[in-house]
Amino acid sequence: MAARAVAEILKTSLGPKGMDKMLVDSLGDITITNDGATILKEMDVQHPAAKMMVEISKAQDDEVGDG
Repeated sequence: MAARAVAEILKTSLGPKGMDKMLVDSLGDITITNDGATILKEMDVQHPAAKMMVEISKAQDDEVGDG
């Protein structure tokens, strides 16, 4: 269920017709991005499986970057 929720959030940002996401944090700062790692990093994830997916995404982004 957690993986499906994360996929639903990210799927519209993928591919050649991927759309940007506008993220607003608790201070009102706005980030506009279509990078999955950035989207996941800015989310407040509570579910353990979803948290693991966020950590994996961060590790992959640190290791190989976006491209």
